[in-house]
Amino acid sequence: MNGRSLKRSRWLRAAALCLATGTAVGTLTSCGSEGEVTYAGGTIEEADRAGTAADGGDKSASGDEGRGRELALKSMELLRTADTVRIGIAMRTQKGHQKVSLHMDRKSNCTGTFDSGPTQRGDFIMIADGSRYVRLTDGALDEINELAARRGPEIANRIRERTALARGKYLKMPKGTSSSGSAAPTNNCDLDKLTGEIGSPELDEVITARPTTRRYGTDVTPLAEKKDGEETTVYVAATGEPYILGVEVKKSGGMFADDQTMSMRMSDYDEPVAAVAPAPGLTVDISRIRPGSPDGSLFEV
Repeated sequence: MNGRSLKRSRWLRAAALCLATGTAVGTLTSCGSEGEVTYAGGTIEEADRAGTAADGGDKSASGDEGRGRELALKSMELLRTADTVRIGIAMRTQKGHQKVSLHMDRKSNCTGTFDSGPTQRGDFIMIADGSRYVRLTDGALDEINELAARRGPEIANRIRERTALARGKYLKMPKGTSSSGSAAPTNNCDLDKLTGEIGSPELDEVITARPTTRRYGTDVTPLAEKKDGEETTVYVAATGEPYILGVEVKKSGGMFADDQTMSMRMSDYDEPVAAVAPAPGLTVDISRIRPGSPDGSLFEV
């Protein structure tokens, strides 16, 4: 299936995966282009599980197609015009498992957490002026030390010195560099670009509004789009404006069905992003960690 046919027949899915890949790995080129939007599974821990088990909606029940399309268009427009939003996503990609939460605005202010597996876990702050700060977890630093120890005492001692400087501190990255030297998605904090890549549904697309149900501790209206064994469900607020609160993409059938799932949570619409430079005592310039190599692997062993 090429990108054009995917976009025409599966707008909700294409929009959801555009947001997911753009947030987690910064791959926006396939959204609204000729390239195919793909995914390889993953789940995200829902921020509020209260009420999620009491899923009052029957996914096999018929729904309102006219209302589904109307709500889908309105919810996407609310996303496109929001000043800020928090997007949480966990998925498996070619780079491995990634779990990211970003709270971003349209001025490139951004805060978040990331988990790309061993040695690559932490949080970060990006400020509109281009300043970037990344802090690795103690566990990630311990894993870096463990890897270094396998390479011999000389490397182990050098890496221990670096991790000691970084422990509990934000690494201050130089402005204008293309990489943070870690898995932190500091280059993905462009809400304008992220939402600007989402297209519009074709006239013949079928998007169904299903009965109100309970998820994320609140009432939501599921908007469903199903084709060729795949179902995309976008959960929008059932009261007030229909803001998107969650997304699920599922592929049924086959022995690997459980792996073909992608879930996303969205929240904190128009809430200010608390992107403030850490206190000087909580930062260390990256040049102290690895002099002369600001864009390389910070703790290469």
